[in-house]
Amino acid sequence: MQAIVSHIQDSTYADRMTGSHYRNGGAWHWMGSPTDIALGDALDSLLSSQIPAMGFSQQAFHLPAIHQQLAAMHQPDSVQDLPQTMAQLEADLTRAYLRYAIGQRFGFTTPKKLFGSSQYDIDIDQADSAFVHHAMAQLTDRETMLSFLAEMEPQDSAYHQLKRQLTLDSTSEARNRTLCNMERLRWRDKNHTKLSDRYIFVNIASQQVWAIGPDSVINMRICCGKPSTKTPLLSSAIHRIEVNPEWGIPQSIIRGEVSGHAGDSQYFARRNYYVVHNGKQVDPGTLTRAQLASGQYAVRQRSGAGNSLGRIIFRFPNRFSVYLHDTPSKGAFNNDRRTVSHGCVRLQRPFDMAEFVLHDADPWKLDQMRLSMDLQPKTDRGREYRRTHTGNIRLINNTPVEPAMPVLIDYYTAYPNPKTGKIDIWGDPYSYDNIILKAIKPFLP
Repeated sequence: MQAIVSHIQDSTYADRMTGSHYRNGGAWHWMGSPTDIALGDALDSLLSSQIPAMGFSQQAFHLPAIHQQLAAMHQPDSVQDLPQTMAQLEADLTRAYLRYAIGQRFGFTTPKKLFGSSQYDIDIDQADSAFVHHAMAQLTDRETMLSFLAEMEPQDSAYHQLKRQLTLDSTSEARNRTLCNMERLRWRDKNHTKLSDRYIFVNIASQQVWAIGPDSVINMRICCGKPSTKTPLLSSAIHRIEVNPEWGIPQSIIRGEVSGHAGDSQYFARRNYYVVHNGKQVDPGTLTRAQLASGQYAVRQRSGAGNSLGRIIFRFPNRFSVYLHDTPSKGAFNNDRRTVSHGCVRLQRPFDMAEFVLHDADPWKLDQMRLSMDLQPKTDRGREYRRTHTGNIRLINNTPVEPAMPVLIDYYTAYPNPKTGKIDIWGDPYSYDNIILKAIKPFLP
């Protein structure tokens, strides 16, 4: 066996764990007795059916060799080197079993390696030695093994819709798109956002957002990050809504854009920017480009109608400082291509989102927010307040969201529309499908 496993390529985690199992004297599971051979037959039959159905190649799981070896083992007297054949088949079956189980449960690729931590921060399940130990413990009998492998396949209905779609795809382009999105659905969000009763699903590829509740779905367009300043993919939860926010301009934007206008007080005045250093406001007309780019000066935009965050922002913990928010640039929502931001997600109808997030809020509280945003109130009390008060009304600044509202920012180029249930096809503005397709290519026919 040592000679056999020494030739197993460590191209996947499953391969490495297969080699480790036998190098460390692990038990044989497939070739110990005639009943074990029947277990191998059951795995061979399952994989021969399932692997083509998921669009993968039987060769990637060494099934042709396994077919031949199993056939030989049913006539052991005809096998010239029986110990060698048994050892090879034992290793090949374990490798195929773990490749399938780990791939279906955790993905055949690793998104954080594909996209980097700067673009992908969804906390997903990952295979480890404990999972491999558990998987090997399922090799006691045919029914236990088959039940375990059935559980490893994604249970998400979207996955099974795409799997059916794969049989209908008539072009390589369509097939590749479906395969990429099936792979995305193997990456399991530890926060289980999609299992929440109410949650917000932002799909960057479609440039849309869905607020999904038990009895309603709200859909609207978004503007998201430019290809040079991509919106990161993440999962979190909205814990606060801020009305009339100030914008603390990120240092990357200060260095790349704002610092070039150092010394030009009119530039800052037109945009309602102000500069703070050591807790004190500083005249931007006195600063040099190097000073502004040093990271020691904060630049903020005062709240109001022209603020880049608009009149309302939905804040949630994340290390990228990106949020869902309003925008004064409404015209961009009319465009098909809406990748225009520095990374944040701009909402077409932000107050509709506020009503969804605060679905059990008192109507007067919602009207206080409307009045603070210069929107028309909807209650008699709100209309009376508007009639008897002039000028800017600022009744609410911050509203906690309790419990926090789950939000998932993800990327699917083919996915069942949350409102209609039918698979929609979208573009690939960040060319992420190409990256996934390259990674899964070793598994494809």
